[in-house]
Amino acid sequence: MKKAWDNNKKILIVEDSPTQAEQLKYILEKHGYEVVSAENGREAFARIKDEKPFLVISDIMMPEMDGYALCAKMRKDDTLKNIPLILLTSLSDPIDVIRGLECGANNFITKPYEEKSLLSRINYLKANLEIRKDSNAEMGINVYFLGKHFYITAERMQILDLLLSTYENAYQQNLELTKLKSQLTQLAEELEAKVEERTADLSNEIDKRMQKEEEIQRLNKELEQRVIKRTTQLEAANKELEAFSYSVSHDLRAPLRHMAGFTELLKKQTSLHLDEKSISYLNTIISAAKQMTDLIDDLLAFSRLGRSDMKKDTVDLSFLVKEVLNEFQPETRERDIAWKIDHLPNATGDNSLLKLVFVNLISNALKFTRNCKRAEIEIGTVSENNEMIFFIKDNGVGFDMQYSDKLFGVFQRLHRQEEFEGTGIGLANVRRIINRHGGRTWAEGKVGEGATFYFTLPRQQTEDYKATTIDYRPKD
Repeated sequence: MKKAWDNNKKILIVEDSPTQAEQLKYILEKHGYEVVSAENGREAFARIKDEKPFLVISDIMMPEMDGYALCAKMRKDDTLKNIPLILLTSLSDPIDVIRGLECGANNFITKPYEEKSLLSRINYLKANLEIRKDSNAEMGINVYFLGKHFYITAERMQILDLLLSTYENAYQQNLELTKLKSQLTQLAEELEAKVEERTADLSNEIDKRMQKEEEIQRLNKELEQRVIKRTTQLEAANKELEAFSYSVSHDLRAPLRHMAGFTELLKKQTSLHLDEKSISYLNTIISAAKQMTDLIDDLLAFSRLGRSDMKKDTVDLSFLVKEVLNEFQPETRERDIAWKIDHLPNATGDNSLLKLVFVNLISNALKFTRNCKRAEIEIGTVSENNEMIFFIKDNGVGFDMQYSDKLFGVFQRLHRQEEFEGTGIGLANVRRIINRHGGRTWAEGKVGEGATFYFTLPRQQTEDYKATTIDYRPKD
């Protein structure tokens, strides 16, 4: 029998991350709210029509239909347009506020959020629900913001709600900045006092030695030795800091393995006595532990890149690409893949690190064309100004260009783990390696129409060559 919901307490959560959805559900149910959830905008819209919650809390970045599109669709439906919607996001771009107004959102909450702040906004919207229903006056206005045009049609109360939530976010951030500024001022004062103290000591010491030229020369030599010693100490401290970061990540692996192992044992021993929901919780823990293990392994690899010395030599990039493709042969043997590979120039750099760049980029192209009946992957280069531009192009799932700046960040992903595996470290490694070689990285793509990833090397690091297309055949 279907549960009888209290519509004045019912909240719909729209979140594609199961972990974050469960966390949010736990907080709301703890405070007496009844919670129903959906994984994307399309599913959410159907559930809103059916359940009629008094409030919707939606993530922005979701597959199929994002939070902006869901909100806009609700506002066009006469039966749903008065239901308040809070956008939950980790984004901090000021244009998010304009897009929120444009689609008709009532509130923003930025991740990570505080429980007290979340409940305060829900209570505010709940208390003013009747006022918003009676506020039917709308206004339309063209807005030009950050080089783009927006047309906003919103109720006055809705605009006030959204602007107040934006102000609250800014206020919280300002408190943090004020606190940090106070700490920085205190540190600056302490440093200045130490500098003045040390300067006074040096001045007194120099004054005592100005009478004798030999003593001045001795002081200069002594100061030079101190600088060398201090520089050595700073270099050692930097290495120790990187080693500490590596050690912390490394030491996380053992307790994580214990947690995953004992959870597996607990599942085996109690599966006959647990209900389906409890077993689902155990499976979620096991899956999260495995994902965290993968993240730690990739984080360790990322840390090693910063600590490893570069061994520069002449690198045959065409041969390097053939090596990488042969390593992927077991994965690609049964697939229909059309390869187009230009002849690549030799380059000056670290052979192992540049190979890792091609491994990551080709691996991505193979992964995101996996569902294509016939995959098309092109590897090539063009010469421009004082640098050589290399690219890997595919006809896979692609991505939304509005999120292109996030691709090369650590742990950044634009696709769900269930769709395409990965940890979000590979492209961060690519950027770090290319930066160490003095180059740049970027990407272009379109949803459903493939993607192209670019990196550059300075011209002095590549040999002149005549571009030709070579025919690749994997080794048998």
